[in-house]
Amino acid sequence: MSSLPLTYYRDLRIAVSALMSGTFNAENERFMLTSAHALAENLLRMKFIQSPSVKLHLGLNERDLGYDCIAELFERDDQKQLVHLVTYFSNFNISSLSDQELLLQFRRLVTSAVNQSLMHVYRDFDPELGKIIRNIKLAVNAHKAFIESDRFDEFCITPIDADGAEHRPTPDQLTIFELMTQHVTGNEFVPQMLSIYARIIREQEEYSRIVPLLTIALAFRALYASKHSHATQSTNGHATSFEMEEIIRHRITVIRSSILKHHHHTSAPIEHVHHYFQTIQDIFLSKIDASEVKAESMFKGLRSYISDLTMDEYRRSHRTKLEYYYRLCREAIATDIIDNRFL
Repeated sequence: MSSLPLTYYRDLRIAVSALMSGTFNAENERFMLTSAHALAENLLRMKFIQSPSVKLHLGLNERDLGYDCIAELFERDDQKQLVHLVTYFSNFNISSLSDQELLLQFRRLVTSAVNQSLMHVYRDFDPELGKIIRNIKLAVNAHKAFIESDRFDEFCITPIDADGAEHRPTPDQLTIFELMTQHVTGNEFVPQMLSIYARIIREQEEYSRIVPLLTIALAFRALYASKHSHATQSTNGHATSFEMEEIIRHRITVIRSSILKHHHHTSAPIEHVHHYFQTIQDIFLSKIDASEVKAESMFKGLRSYISDLTMDEYRRSHRTKLEYYYRLCREAIATDIIDNRFL
């Protein structure tokens, strides 16, 4: 927030004050619309960076979707008032808020609008996903096995009697898919899937247990599609496995080449970069039983190429880079798999 020019804070205060005093004009509205859209577009871009398969799923770009997300905020009532903005800011004494607090409330409003709009967009673009979202909400309300909360203005659920572990990273759609895929058949009803998810997310110790409902729904959608796809392809399972192996090898090769091409931007020796990507390839191939190398963890996988590697050295010198490259490969592979209808 401190990096914003002072004129931005000034113009935001002028616009909000004019909105509440009834002197709101076209210039004020243009400023608020431009600001809200910039915030929405940046938020969507961050969401899509974390999960590019989501952007592929929607088939929309951040700019257009950003306008869709904030459109309702700028709707006018019969008296031509921006009723949603007026109602929201009526909750505060604007003059008593600092510039930073006023901006925080504005951002919170836009973030909430984006998250709510995404729910509607998913339901419109994917009716099956809409049913999963609805059934998760019904199960949560009926069984009282989850605690509901808002985190960064996004609706989240956490299993009861479980440490939320909010200091850990939040699992994304693909992580939940990987955690659950060996435990479901694809024939479970949503409440059953939710029970399996609750047990698995409790038992793991790597990720936060406070997870957006939308992320869980997307993972369930992918699990249903994956299991049904595998069932219909049972007669050519070897061919499917081969195609997935080719996708894994190709995508990792492409990303490794890109990293090495710009190697001057990284401090890791070239030899270590090769070891990182060989470890990543071993991990992915072992997931589909296409490798004789069984990489149980990134540390153990890397140690097969750096024999004298210790855990302290791994954490100090290798872990951050290896996990970053792994995330790059995982998202790229997920996008390719979805595009080729394996999920």
